[in-house]
Amino acid sequence: MTGIEKIVMKIEDDCKATCDEIITQAQNEAKVILDNAQIAAEKAKKETIEAAIIKCKTDIELSESKAEHENKKAILAAKIRIINEIIDESMQKLKNLPDVEYFNVITMLINRYAQNGRGVLHFSKKYLDRLPRDFETSLNKIFTGSEKSFVISNESLPIDGGVVIVYDDIEQNCTFDSLLNASLDEIKDELYQEIFMRDGI
Repeated sequence: MTGIEKIVMKIEDDCKATCDEIITQAQNEAKVILDNAQIAAEKAKKETIEAAIIKCKTDIELSESKAEHENKKAILAAKIRIINEIIDESMQKLKNLPDVEYFNVITMLINRYAQNGRGVLHFSKKYLDRLPRDFETSLNKIFTGSEKSFVISNESLPIDGGVVIVYDDIEQNCTFDSLLNASLDEIKDELYQEIFMRDGI
């Protein structure tokens, strides 16, 4: 082997050794990169799963909260409907009482809201036609010795139950609807307490 051939062989061996070293280093670096990538991927996967779990829990909690809210709204609406039905039914029963009972209620109203002076009683045509013949006389006997007296007007008013008492320019609205509206909130509160709170419903 000549000197030149030895030199060429030495160069080739050195190049091969250098290439092998570069390849080995590149493979090691590639492995590190791949390992890091796998770690990062696992971390990202774990974080994604955890985020998804948190979101699912949040969505479930929101759904449960919304469902509970809607359920409470539905229950409250049902309670309000029941109370309104009770009030409506009671009003209809009151307006359709037998004549004696009905005008006993009217007498109680007049007695409660009567003022000094001569009051003119106004009824609807329906109840004016049902008026007992001696109603005015019987009513005034109750107030004998007082400064209160009443006369029944023959002019009917478009009212549905109850009576309107007029003292000159002062009008005392004792119709059932007016009296109900004046204390409707209080009545509803009392009914709510009586029906639903008493037994913890």
